[in-house]
Amino acid sequence: MDAPVGKIRWLILIYQLPREPSRHRVAVWRRLKALGALYLQDGVVALPEDAVTREQLEWLQLRVREAGGEATLWEASPNTVAENAALVEEFRDLRESAYRELIAAANGLKRKAAMGAGETMLLEELARIERDFRAERRRDYFRSPVRKAADAAIREARRTVKSVSGQAAQEDAG
Repeated sequence: MDAPVGKIRWLILIYQLPREPSRHRVAVWRRLKALGALYLQDGVVALPEDAVTREQLEWLQLRVREAGGEATLWEASPNTVAENAALVEEFRDLRESAYRELIAAANGLKRKAAMGAGETMLLEELARIERDFRAERRRDYFRSPVRKAADAAIREARRTVKSVSGQAAQEDAG
C-alpha cells in the first residue's frame, strides 16, 4: 500500500470554448492531456499545484480567452481527506495504466528483437517507448510505484535491442 499523501493544493481550470473553429478545443485538450490533467467533468480539469502546473494552466487560461472562450483558474482543497485521497488515487491509476502499457510495449519489443526484426524498426520503436516514458514521468505527480517497473522493463528492452544491433554489426563486418 502506498504511503498516505498529505493534503494537496489543487488547481482547477474551468473553461468553455466556442464550437468553431474546433482547432482551439483540440489544442487545449492536447495540452491538458500532455500535462496529465484529470477531467472532473466536461470543461473542468484538476492538477496538483506546483510552479509548472500553475504556469501551464495560466497560459491555457489566456489561450482560451484569446480564442473567444471563457476560463477561470481556481485554487482548491478537497473538503475531506477521503476526497483528496480519491483524487490522488485517480491520478495514480491513470499513470499506472500508462506505465503498464509501456511495460507491455517494452516486452513486445524484446520479443521482436529476439525474432530478428529489423534494426531500424527496433531502434525507432525503442525511441518511441522511451519518449512516451519521459512524457509519463512528467505527468506522474504522485510517483506511481509502477514507474520503477516500467523503467526496468524499458532498460532491459534497450539492452536487448542494443545487443541485437551489435550482433548485426559484427555479422556485417565479418
